[in-house]
Amino acid sequence: MKPAARLWNFVALGALALTGCMTAQVYEGERRPRSEVALISGDVAAISANAPVSVILRRVDGITLRVGQSSVEVLPGTHTLLVDCRIPETGAVTRHSIEVEVFEGRSYRLVAETGPGLQGCSSVRLEASDD
Repeated sequence: MKPAARLWNFVALGALALTGCMTAQVYEGERRPRSEVALISGDVAAISANAPVSVILRRVDGITLRVGQSSVEVLPGTHTLLVDCRIPETGAVTRHSIEVEVFEGRSYRLVAETGPGLQGCSSVRLEASDD
């Protein structure tokens, strides 16, 4: 591979990694302090390609996330999440709609439950995570 092509690949991967960490604000008004909102995180699609299972957050309360947005800040309360669960080894993708309740100042992570033999995701749940 030519040095210029290698450099371009490096730059593209770096940009992809940076955009993969973007957090969307899914409420109206000015950005609020972290202590007043809840953070919900899924996996970064481009980075989790080699993971056995990845959980990609697609939509929150009817708002579709852009490519590269892997987490959202929401106000406390009940929210509806649309999530894709992918198992790269088998190519299985299942879509899940879950309703969750979150609290201010807390962080949450999407977690998948897989079926036998990694044939698919049986469910997705939201777990509180440590900051």
